Amino acid sequence: MSGNSDNYNNNDKGSHTPSSFSPSPKNNSNNRNYNNNNNNNNNSTTRWTPRYPTTLPTKEQLSISEVPYVDSHTHLHYVLDKLPDKFNVTSYEILKQDHFPSNFESCINVLCDPLSFNSNEIFPDTHLDWKKMVDVPFMYLAVGVHPHNAKDYNDYIENNMIQILKHPKCIALGEIGLDYHYNISPRDTQKDVLVKQIEKAIELEKPLVIHTREAEEDTWDILTGFVPKEWKIHVHCFTDSPQFAKKLLNYFPNLYIGITGVVTFGSAKNTQNVIRDIVPLNRFLLETDAPYMIPAKLNRNKRSDSKVTVCHSGMIPLIAERIAQLKGMELDEIMNHARENTRNMYGI
Repeated sequence: MSGNSDNYNNNDKGSHTPSSFSPSPKNNSNNRNYNNNNNNNNNSTTRWTPRYPTTLPTKEQLSISEVPYVDSHTHLHYVLDKLPDKFNVTSYEILKQDHFPSNFESCINVLCDPLSFNSNEIFPDTHLDWKKMVDVPFMYLAVGVHPHNAKDYNDYIENNMIQILKHPKCIALGEIGLDYHYNISPRDTQKDVLVKQIEKAIELEKPLVIHTREAEEDTWDILTGFVPKEWKIHVHCFTDSPQFAKKLLNYFPNLYIGITGVVTFGSAKNTQNVIRDIVPLNRFLLETDAPYMIPAKLNRNKRSDSKVTVCHSGMIPLIAERIAQLKGMELDEIMNHARENTRNMYGI
């Protein structure tokens, strides 16, 4: 990796990228016959995916703080897909009730596969239907075409994206950006689509959620070239170099660095150095990026058949706990700062 020592191994979100992760709406067998030819020009490469064996932590294990929090970046529709039926999680409300600690307040659910942009037509009245998501009291949305799907970007996809962006509960455009680790879409295409979406965010006055991986120079050039300096930016799941984090924070006064469960991984030296030494307390956000990035302590000393393989928004306190350790602070201090930062970034 270029300037990046954070090796994710089996927690790597790249192993479940938006272009390969598949929705499989529970209790809706009619939709399982869906294929891309029925997608009205939506060329998403989404495929069905199996659900994996998993255990989940108890609510008591996650109840280590009473400070209210927001998961600033998650994909809970994928969480519901991945959880085995034995958990009987058939709705977002049940997931919250049975598995989140009581101080969970809300989340920003991120739709970044073009297939999800017209999910109200393909998977109506299921947990994948974005119009059902906006009715969930504790759920906000962000929407944008992930760099892996940049090759699919067209007017049809953009129009569907704009429809969601105009809903009052859709509070950001993203995640969008550059991913040079996998290069699933050609780099020039990624750059062109990133610029198009930045311009749309500015037109619609939406904050930006940025995905950048091994693309520091091009990400910097595009952000500084096309984004107003005062714009609100969430650099999601930051794993790049401390130098890049410092440069971004110094240039954009309303830019925030998103920290996920990666910070708990033994190999994540860059992310640990960034949050410990570079990011001030008023410039970070807590996010799970669920179902990816499971906090490491949940699987420490566990057999493979008893591991947690699905992350969810209830695990935010474990991420904050590791940040508190790195900064030599109390957990509640970190949680309070994160809550205020989320309010400043997203207005929630």
